[in-house]
Amino acid sequence: MPVLRYVAAGLRLAGLQYQRRYNRLHKSIYGLSYDLHVLNSCYDVISIYCSMNFLFSNLVRRQLSLRFPLFYTDARNIPVSKLQLCISCLDLFCSILVVKQLHQYRKTQNINQGVSYLCLITIASSLIFGVFTFACSTLNLPIDSGRFGVFYLEHVNYMWVIGTLLSSLKLFPQVTLNWSGMCTQGLSSKYVVLTLTSELLEALGMAFFQHQHWFEIPFNFRTRYDLSFNIISLVCILYQAQYLYLGAKRRLPRRKRR
Repeated sequence: MPVLRYVAAGLRLAGLQYQRRYNRLHKSIYGLSYDLHVLNSCYDVISIYCSMNFLFSNLVRRQLSLRFPLFYTDARNIPVSKLQLCISCLDLFCSILVVKQLHQYRKTQNINQGVSYLCLITIASSLIFGVFTFACSTLNLPIDSGRFGVFYLEHVNYMWVIGTLLSSLKLFPQVTLNWSGMCTQGLSSKYVVLTLTSELLEALGMAFFQHQHWFEIPFNFRTRYDLSFNIISLVCILYQAQYLYLGAKRRLPRRKRR
């Protein structure tokens, strides 16, 4: 199961590299969702933040062992995958490079492209909530306490949930962008196929080869809900690219630059 998971991660990173190559060769990002790669970058940042806390924060590890003494008898035995943390860092690096291209080739975007208000509101709300829970759990308080029942462990858990939600929904903007433009130009077919294969392999490993109890699974592994939503979205994108809008020309005009 770990082998499948890391092969899947390699395919996902390769898919991002193919998307970068596609953008560079065409010198265009027409039809590529800004929200997808911005949300993916935000998810990676949150995943790294939570992983670092579970790995290195004595406060988080102590609170976790005190709250679940039957499962985590020793604060040093909290399951966190260091390799998964490295993968998240690589994924963030590749995502930032794609976001850089979105800015570099911004003159080629169509009228429906750009970071949406909904995406900005979601990110801003997540940031405000994260700062609020951090303040409730740390500022002017003794260790192992929190305002409104929000301990530091809750803060990290809330951020993990937010990151999982962002990752689950990140591909929906690309589906809707394809639908509004009635074409899939701008998406690398290799990116779609490799990313879908990656998600299926990870889901397969989780379904058939994971014999661990739930409390033995590393905290920074992805969830089945995240994988399910992404697989559904990628199947929709593949259907759009290979059947619904196959051979379709660009319909939406480019955004006028001031």
